Amino acid sequence: MERFDRNVRFFGKEGQDRLRRASVVVIGAGGLGTHVVQQLAYLGVGQIAVVDHEDLATSNKNRYVSAYAGDPAQGSRKVDLCRRMVRLIDPGIEVLPVFAQLRSHEAFDAIKSAAYTFGCLDNDGARVVLTELCSAYKRPYFDLATEIVPGAQPLYGGRVFASWAGRGCPVCYGLLDLVEARQDLESPAARADRANLYGLQEGDLANVGPSVVSINGVVASLAVTEFAVAVTRLREPHRLLTYRGDLGRVTLSRDEPAADCYYCREVYGLGDRAEVERYILSLASEIH
Repeated sequence: MERFDRNVRFFGKEGQDRLRRASVVVIGAGGLGTHVVQQLAYLGVGQIAVVDHEDLATSNKNRYVSAYAGDPAQGSRKVDLCRRMVRLIDPGIEVLPVFAQLRSHEAFDAIKSAAYTFGCLDNDGARVVLTELCSAYKRPYFDLATEIVPGAQPLYGGRVFASWAGRGCPVCYGLLDLVEARQDLESPAARADRANLYGLQEGDLANVGPSVVSINGVVASLAVTEFAVAVTRLREPHRLLTYRGDLGRVTLSRDEPAADCYYCREVYGLGDRAEVERYILSLASEIH
């Protein structure tokens, strides 16, 4: 335990043991996800699965803590870069790279097998799927997001939401745009029809907004801290933390969740009966 002596001074030995026994899956090995994976490794979490279906791009190198200058932009799978990073930090950690989309059997199996889930995603459609899946199988879920709005006085920051024991989710707190989510999840044919009717919408464009390593790091650190204090039983995680970097503050929401939330009330604990795999089937039908 000498390696984790400074952790133990905070969490206690039993708390550190709980971290070592914990299994976590991180969905999205991007600017947020790589920070999360790195910090989980330094905490000593025993098993880390990473889900992503993309290769590294040159423009990722400004903020992915798993990537180095010599890593080729094509041919470097993001999940493999995370595996390398974790092994360099602590070879005793079991790393499970899952090179797949969220809406796949491989990703769903990884989420069901892990005790905790971090969502580091770019669109609300994927967030809805992950919210429903984690609720159905009673998996504590940390949803992370960052945002930068350029301008003369730019707005920048992010948020961390902890879905814990069925007491609130990103949907019932109004954090997700369900119209955008439906568009994210619609078939290519439906998307083409909508584009023909209404023209291309801004929400249909690839997510190429600003992204800065330090802002990602702040949000990831808030999320990993909430995870750590919850797993070590110092306290339950706060539901919603909002970081406003432009104002230099982090605020805690004390709002109560919606009493009639479908995901928290109807879906929670249903397991296979929730039929969340329909998202996989719908994606498969789009591909074929």
